[in-house]
Amino acid sequence: MGDSTGSMFYFFVWIILLYVVGMGIYTIFTQLKKRRKQRRLRKQEKR
Repeated sequence: MGDSTGSMFYFFVWIILLYVVGMGIYTIFTQLKKRRKQRRLRKQEKR
């Protein structure tokens, strides 16, 4: 099989990095949605 431990380690690290980056993008996206809703509500209250 050769040196499979090194490649498995890098594969595991790659999956963790993808997960962290994906969650970061998701949280930023949800925060932007919340801010847009708050702005809309504030504009409606002023009218």
